[in-house]
Amino acid sequence: MKNTRATIHAVVTAAISLLASSQLFANETPSSERVVSAGSAVTELLLELDAKDSLVAIDVTSQLPKGMELPKVGYHRRLSAEGLLALRPTKVIGSDEMGPKTALNQLKAAGVDVEIVNTDANVEGLYQRIDQIANLMNRQAKAEDLKQDVKAQVQALNANQPAQAQKKKVLFLLIHEGRPANVAGSETTPDAIIQLAGGLNPAADQLSSYKPLSTEAMVEMQPDVILVSGRSYETLGGADAILKAMPLLAATPAGMNKNIITIDGHALVGGLGLKSLAEAERLNALLYP
Repeated sequence: MKNTRATIHAVVTAAISLLASSQLFANETPSSERVVSAGSAVTELLLELDAKDSLVAIDVTSQLPKGMELPKVGYHRRLSAEGLLALRPTKVIGSDEMGPKTALNQLKAAGVDVEIVNTDANVEGLYQRIDQIANLMNRQAKAEDLKQDVKAQVQALNANQPAQAQKKKVLFLLIHEGRPANVAGSETTPDAIIQLAGGLNPAADQLSSYKPLSTEAMVEMQPDVILVSGRSYETLGGADAILKAMPLLAATPAGMNKNIITIDGHALVGGLGLKSLAEAERLNALLYP
């Protein structure tokens, strides 16, 4: 009888211990999770949500903290299913910019969990993306802290907005050598950054997304500042080279003052992200010192 009671006691104790352990780790990502992140706006959130230990690879648009190294799987729009499968991922997380679809379908057919998050170019979209990734990685508590940090950043930017009449006109140009420049209109990340920084995007009332626009039309907008990606600025050879390639811009306040500001290209991939907010803060300080 004593032996029976001892056995029952041992079983109950083990069951309680197992239950406690399962509850303890319920909100932690399994260590066996192997995640490939495709897109800088996704990678930055995985890092901020403390899921870096699950990362096995990133795409070329993503940045890692100093001292952290991971394989790169190429450009998030042109992924190779074979290259990804060689990394034995359990999950691939990217935006709706991720592709091609054939590669994604191959990954799904191989049993890989392919997850798509939003690319909305607004603060609400960023909040939703934080929640999406937190739910995928079981990091809900950290998501709440991160959203509070984002809220504080946005409030600080809104508090530093100039009066409407004093807002500077800021035009973002997507420049590729040998092709007409595209202008960022409404519903784009550059437009969101410009607004958060306290600027006015004169193209937002005329077009949405990125559209080619004649230099004459740009001159009519009379921008005070022209934004370009840092990569375009370096590739083209700086402000003088850009103005030489687009001489009519000299008839704008931005051109006359050579007021061409670079923006980190990582801040433009995958919707409004944490890097986008940092660039909005930097732009605000440059526009209104």
